[in-house]
Amino acid sequence: MTQVMQSAFVLLAKLIVWIRPALPTICAAVAWTITAMLILNIVAMVRQGLANVRKMHRIPCASCRYATDSYRLKCSVRPVEAFSEQAIGCHDFATSNFASNDLAPS
Repeated sequence: MTQVMQSAFVLLAKLIVWIRPALPTICAAVAWTITAMLILNIVAMVRQGLANVRKMHRIPCASCRYATDSYRLKCSVRPVEAFSEQAIGCHDFATSNFASNDLAPS
């Protein structure tokens, strides 16, 4: 077992001596590859974050007349879907800026 390990280390030492002239180039290439991957991951993360922000801004509950200020009952019409992604296409949405006589029959 020790002779196998000793011969493996000898082969590794010969490989390092053989590859030594190209080692700075290889290390630089690996470093730039890691840097590029890091930058691409950051760009992908920012894109995904912006997509999530755009999706959250499409939720109309904050300006709906049926939304309440209570954390127990967020919406009097659809309390389960209120302030979630399910509320994006809410059919019961009504803007909260209305005059009090809008509800009175003519």
